[in-house]
Amino acid sequence: MHAEKILVDIGRLREIERPGTSPGRARRAMAAVHAGPEGALMALPVTRRDVTAALALSCLSGVVRGHAVSAQERGASPAIGDRVNRLERQLEDLRGTLKIPGISAAVVKDQKLLWVKGFGSADVENTTAATPETNYRIASLTKPFASTLLMQLVERGKLDLDEPMAKYSPEFRQRFGRGPITVRHVLTHTSHDPSGDTYWYDGYRFSFLSDVVARASGHPFRELLVKNILDAIGMADSVPGQDVLDDRAKWSAFLDADHARRYEAGLGKLAKPYRLDGAGTVRSIYPPRGISAAAGLVSNVIDLAKYDLAIDAHTLVRAETQGRAWTPATTFDGRKLPYGLGWFVQSHEGARLVWHYGYWPESFSSLYLKLPERKLALLLLANSDGLSAPFSLGGGDVTRSAFAGSFLRIFVREESLGRALPDPRWSQANDRFNAEVEQIATQTGGYRYDAEKASHELLTRWLDDRRRAAPR
Repeated sequence: MHAEKILVDIGRLREIERPGTSPGRARRAMAAVHAGPEGALMALPVTRRDVTAALALSCLSGVVRGHAVSAQERGASPAIGDRVNRLERQLEDLRGTLKIPGISAAVVKDQKLLWVKGFGSADVENTTAATPETNYRIASLTKPFASTLLMQLVERGKLDLDEPMAKYSPEFRQRFGRGPITVRHVLTHTSHDPSGDTYWYDGYRFSFLSDVVARASGHPFRELLVKNILDAIGMADSVPGQDVLDDRAKWSAFLDADHARRYEAGLGKLAKPYRLDGAGTVRSIYPPRGISAAAGLVSNVIDLAKYDLAIDAHTLVRAETQGRAWTPATTFDGRKLPYGLGWFVQSHEGARLVWHYGYWPESFSSLYLKLPERKLALLLLANSDGLSAPFSLGGGDVTRSAFAGSFLRIFVREESLGRALPDPRWSQANDRFNAEVEQIATQTGGYRYDAEKASHELLTRWLDDRRRAAPR
């Protein structure tokens, strides 16, 4: 598909709107990106604009907003369009069931943005639709970005993950003492007693990794995030914290007029937050406006797809470095824990899953699920907590999520079985849902829908709790 056609379909990817970047030059830039040993973009024999254009062209080639690309266009199996259409229906069913005002979604496959769509409303009161370009507070999906920055510093010899946190963060030392808590312990959520042997998801302690980035690099976390990731791969709609424009002098190292214009535009596309109150949704308030290693990035699914592409292209860190980040921590006796270096890691149906979720209660939620060996990823952003709150994902099992489970059933399990599996209707009461999946399980040749039953019970329990908690 020609670059101009991509621009017509996507519309707002400014980094390839500028004239003078030919498809051939973009391809050469992408080759340079693949060759770069440490993601040191400034050392490449092409401009940053060319690198950005290459990433955008590779990511967006063949995509039509809101639709699966035809098999003829992509050279894919004819079944892929049907799978995407079914996923779309499952997401809309779940959105309605959980009363989520708006969701934006994307599927990335084989280093292409296969499908992208918005569902529902970014702003209910003003009838603003959620689109692929809608920005959200992505909450803890910020953590993988922090991991990337830390692993860049490791590659460049500026950071040893086994050094004590107290060396890098005076505030951490003041709050938690000079004990044996290392950077690795905080990055793997194993900093609770006994440190290194116990998994306990702790976003607050993770936030102190901002100090580690700053001390090891000599630049504030926010500045390094902009220069080493957001600008480097053309995440032009993303904003490094909702408060970034509050003190422009403080961030003058990167906040020039162009950045300020982009951030103003990005914040103008930020979805309104909502919470479930009884049987309906009501406007909520935005989370704290700042950013840290733990949370605070503002982004959309198209920009996150660029990040996914850059990971697979080894643009930001080497393949072996990314592999270290995706290796689960282990206990003293060798048991695997559910978290690596800034990423959840688990296996499902013989496939490796690396993922993260975001959850800011009563405002925003998100999910990034990646299957590296299958070159497949799902990105979901929402303007309520309904993607995450019902499913207790901090325990480390993404298959508890009805959203992730539907994606895995359609894109992974069906491929393994070689047959389509009927999709359940999530909006039913729990007893009717169980009866339906037991009936359709007789058609599947052994697939029992146990994960779907468990997910439906979780979301039903959460909805019941929300109704009981509503003001009388």
